[in-house]
Amino acid sequence: MTETPQQWTLAVAFDRTVHYTRARAVLRTGDGDEFSGVGLAHSAAEGRGLTHVAGYLAAGRALCDLSQELLEAVVIDVDAEMNQLSATVPASRTAADHHPDALRA
Repeated sequence: MTETPQQWTLAVAFDRTVHYTRARAVLRTGDGDEFSGVGLAHSAAEGRGLTHVAGYLAAGRALCDLSQELLEAVVIDVDAEMNQLSATVPASRTAADHHPDALRA
């Protein structure tokens, strides 16, 4: 059986002012979920012929923020799944159940 590969899209949009560059990164999954991140950078470097630096920095920060949001979603989903599993698993056994020698003590 061959699965159809999922395609995710990532878009980064910029808002530039005299003082700062703001980037917003949006990740859309094949399932329709959306994650976003925001990054800011001062535009002071632009006066020194480094116009691209503020954009790179803002984009990098936005992607870091997006990554953190994505990882937090994973933690929430895994925790929710583990809570469901623990509700269906019988209570844990005692140490004696795992180590027969413990009964001889």
